[in-house]
Amino acid sequence: MTCRPTSPPRGVLAPATRSRPHLAGTLMALAVAAVLGTELVLGGPSLLTAVRGLTRVPAGWVVVATAAAAASMVAFGLLRARTLRAAGVRVPLGRAVAVSYAAGAVHVTMPAGTVFSTTYAFRQIRDWGASPSAATWSLTITGLLSTATLGVVGLLGLAASGGTGGSATTEIGELAGLGALIAAIVMLTRHPALLVRTARGALLLLNRARRRPAETGVARLAGLTQDLRSIRPTPRAWAESVGLALLNWLLDIGALAACCAAFDLHVSLSVLLLTYTAGMAAGGLTPLPAGVGAVETAMTLGLTLGGATASAALGVVLLYRLISVGSTVAVGWIVVALQPHHHHTGVEPIGSQH
Repeated sequence: MTCRPTSPPRGVLAPATRSRPHLAGTLMALAVAAVLGTELVLGGPSLLTAVRGLTRVPAGWVVVATAAAAASMVAFGLLRARTLRAAGVRVPLGRAVAVSYAAGAVHVTMPAGTVFSTTYAFRQIRDWGASPSAATWSLTITGLLSTATLGVVGLLGLAASGGTGGSATTEIGELAGLGALIAAIVMLTRHPALLVRTARGALLLLNRARRRPAETGVARLAGLTQDLRSIRPTPRAWAESVGLALLNWLLDIGALAACCAAFDLHVSLSVLLLTYTAGMAAGGLTPLPAGVGAVETAMTLGLTLGGATASAALGVVLLYRLISVGSTVAVGWIVVALQPHHHHTGVEPIGSQH
């Protein structure tokens, strides 16, 4: 069902309201143009050499990189389907992968893509028959596990390089911190009482600040709590979810490695892992779509510090981004365009045993 937006009030506020999305899009386009323009000015010669190099890369390695990127998306789709199954909803793999592509396309092409892609994924999961709490749980756990396992990849790269200061204690401490994060996630899902008490207290304070009755929203929170208590993933489900989250990153790193091979660039495993982690982290720190500019800069710098020439490093990064982001955008928007707009598309709810 499509919700029609309400008409803006008459008068001077209507044009201003209509102009906000256009203004935001214009500002974002200008920001992207500024970033790309700066990169062209600062790295013009290396960029031209890298672009020329793209025309000479072996097709075989391009196929390998593309296959690895696609396999990475399948792993992410499996992760989403597994977390939903733990919440009581069985989703066909093809449908989970298709929505992962579509949400990814929205994420990397729109300003504030995280908000829009999360909203899109939430609506699709609800259409599959999941309750609001199950959909929220799946999205939250998927995101937290992805973040935690990316940290594991970075720590593996740091360990393979011998550490920044040769301190094994620091590496063990960071790994223990990630383990504690995952353990906390598991504990909250098994015993949500603490989280619920905190949410109830925050809701009461919010109602007081907004001068609303103290019990406003409490019944809805109670229903959400009851749903959350019914979600009890088994240890096997947790192990599979963590493994799939890690596999998603490793396959995408495989795509980057294939791009290195396409340019006959040989780098150590530590350089590959740290370069990838730095690129993904940099992409999360910028509001620009797909982390444009930040990801390329971080990855190129990482490969260069690992011994690559600037032109070779930039060529590898450009090829990787064309394959990784390009395939997600192309497939994702095709999925969005072909997707039927109806609810409860034959997905089978399952029992509590999962």
